[in-house]
Amino acid sequence: MKIIADADILDVSKSLSDLGELELISGREIQARHLADADALIVRSITQVDESLLKNSKIRFVGTATSGSNHIDTEYLSRNGIEFVDAKGSNANAVVDYFFSALAFAVVHKSLDIDACTVGIVGGGKVGGLLAKKLKLLSIPFKICDPPLDQLQCASEEETKTDYYSLGEVMACEVVTLHVPLSHSGEFPTASLISNEQLGLLPKNGLMVNACRGGVVDEQDLIQFLKNREDVSTVFDVWENEPSPNKELLELVDIATPHIAGYSREAKAAATEMMRKAIYAYLGKEEKSLEENPEQNKFNLELPNLDNDNVWNSVLKAMPVMEISSNFKSAASSIDGDKVFDKIRAELRSRREFGAIHLIGKSQSELSPAKVGFLGALGFSFQG
Repeated sequence: MKIIADADILDVSKSLSDLGELELISGREIQARHLADADALIVRSITQVDESLLKNSKIRFVGTATSGSNHIDTEYLSRNGIEFVDAKGSNANAVVDYFFSALAFAVVHKSLDIDACTVGIVGGGKVGGLLAKKLKLLSIPFKICDPPLDQLQCASEEETKTDYYSLGEVMACEVVTLHVPLSHSGEFPTASLISNEQLGLLPKNGLMVNACRGGVVDEQDLIQFLKNREDVSTVFDVWENEPSPNKELLELVDIATPHIAGYSREAKAAATEMMRKAIYAYLGKEEKSLEENPEQNKFNLELPNLDNDNVWNSVLKAMPVMEISSNFKSAASSIDGDKVFDKIRAELRSRREFGAIHLIGKSQSELSPAKVGFLGALGFSFQG
């Protein structure tokens, strides 16, 4: 079996080399000529996989080491009997961490009163569902809008039901966060789901976070909205026309990052492992175990000056969205956006999730139960 894989997939050589001949190519450089004699293709979101790429190949298996699949023409794959798998859910923890860093930014620097907030979650799938669980642990009220899940629930016989709300009700929450796939058709399309009407529902001094897909928010409507509503804080990680985002919008949002919400070492390792398992299953072979990497188990990001008075500052130290945004905005104003996009993403490959971070500086016994509970719910662990 010959496998063509994106060279920037974490641990790709270690994970896939025992499955056959492995050729690694930069994701943006994968072309049809590379696939002529290949059997499997493993990509990330930067590679468009469609008929033009595959029509003259003998590819029978396509995997994407990402949770989303907007870059994959799944209909073409299905019509041609090509097996497809994604890594849905692999980055859920990382994206939820990103949301809490966005929330921390608003609490610390925009005077958002979290005790007076309800969080509106648009999309209750892998990420939105995990976020809801963590908000519940933190006793932060939330509302979820997810018509497809609501429809499925109505058809089920389960006694325990989730309360779902309309998009308008969720957009009126003090904090709104978007976690839907990008779809242009079907019963519930999400392209330009958030436009003038929905933006106008955001309350005074509210916060909107977008860490799902560019195109879910109408960017031209958002630009005009932000010019008139400076009271609303915005944290955006995804953009139309990536990797060359709209520079006017970059300057208008409070925090701008280059599609890195789901970027973490843990998420990437999980995605690679999903690809490995999927290929073994496709081949009908029993998976060989890999040697465990001890580095994966180390709490190798430390916070030496844990702030006992403001736990939100600890969140910002663990995931420094303000610093990332400053670097992104500054660089994007001076050089080509696509070069900046990939450069900053590459620099964040070693980011660790909150669950891999061991807090030092104060022992658990020195912190109030409330602060221990808060940080523990986010996934942090403590010394002592």
